[in-house]
Amino acid sequence: MYESILKVATDDPEFEFKTRSTPYPLTEEITKRVKVSDAGQIIFFSAIAYSIVITVTCSYLVVERVS
Repeated sequence: MYESILKVATDDPEFEFKTRSTPYPLTEEITKRVKVSDAGQIIFFSAIAYSIVITVTCSYLVVERVS
């Protein structure tokens, strides 16, 4: 798209404009953050799962007691 715009703007049909995208490597800070967030997610999901198990158990006991 840029090449076609520049061809019209410069009035040169032989004009070439090439771009290249090169990704940069991850920095050490981002690498550490990814490792910590993985562990944090495991802890978070484990805490949620544990609380759900406790809630279901208490709910079963309450329903049993009421009936």
